[in-house]
Amino acid sequence: MATHSSILARKIPWTEEPGGLQSMEWQRVRHNRQLALPLSFQAEGYSGDGADPEEVVGILHESISLPLEMPFDEEVENIIWSSHKRLATVVPEKEGHPATIMVTDPRYDGRVSFLEPTYSLHIQNLSWEDSGSYQAQVNLRTSQVSTMQQYNLRVYQHLSQPHMTVKFEIPGEEGACNISLICSVENAGLDVTYTWISWEDGADAAHEGAILRAFWRPGDKAVSYTCRASNPVSNITSRPIQAGSFCADPGYPLEKASTSFCLLAKGLLILLLFGTLAMGFWFIRVQTRGKVLRMKKLKRDRMKLRRKGRPGPSLS
Repeated sequence: MATHSSILARKIPWTEEPGGLQSMEWQRVRHNRQLALPLSFQAEGYSGDGADPEEVVGILHESISLPLEMPFDEEVENIIWSSHKRLATVVPEKEGHPATIMVTDPRYDGRVSFLEPTYSLHIQNLSWEDSGSYQAQVNLRTSQVSTMQQYNLRVYQHLSQPHMTVKFEIPGEEGACNISLICSVENAGLDVTYTWISWEDGADAAHEGAILRAFWRPGDKAVSYTCRASNPVSNITSRPIQAGSFCADPGYPLEKASTSFCLLAKGLLILLLFGTLAMGFWFIRVQTRGKVLRMKKLKRDRMKLRRKGRPGPSLS
């Protein structure tokens, strides 16, 4: 029993779902936010090390802010921002003296600023290397204790249009076939989820995962499929395709289009060749005919001059 298989890969233009791609400077997901604790707890030197870090989501090449909360009823000696190592030290403004900021990590030089009045960390032009843990240590002057606020920054990029691959296998002669639909995104990065949505008679059904397997036989109702790829900062949906069309016509749509294009190109090439040959023959004929006419005229003129006793013109 013959088995036919084919793999087609297409780039499907994407559409933006309402509420999907958002124009945002930053987006934050909160998990048990560590706040500045009352002084009754701070007196024991509590640093907040046991608290879950605040999850912060940033977009590649855009900006993000790590919000810092400080006790306004206490005088702050300084704030130490760090990520793997000390990033910057901030001495807040006091008694008319401006704030003193010293950036100690050269990787952030020129890309960070500190937003008053709490001196929250603002990072511009985010890179993949900016992902990771951050800490803000607030040192108080009067109580001689510190509070710690922790963050976990994750950087993502907007997803590009999905690639859709259709694999189908026709195991028999009756025309039924097995279909595999594969959705992927170039340079997708982390935390990308794929969902296939099938549409039949106006009803939709969702199938989680990058690969969807289906079965089709002649006479089945037309089912359209779309792929949705999403990460924490973008949500991209492809245009619908009808997978059954690949089984009904194994050349659909790429091979058919490719064959038509090849035939058209060959036809144009043949026409161009014949046109070039025709122009060449016409040019040669015109040149030859003109030369013959000139030679005949020269011969007649020479004969006339000979009759009069004068030397005739040269034929060269």
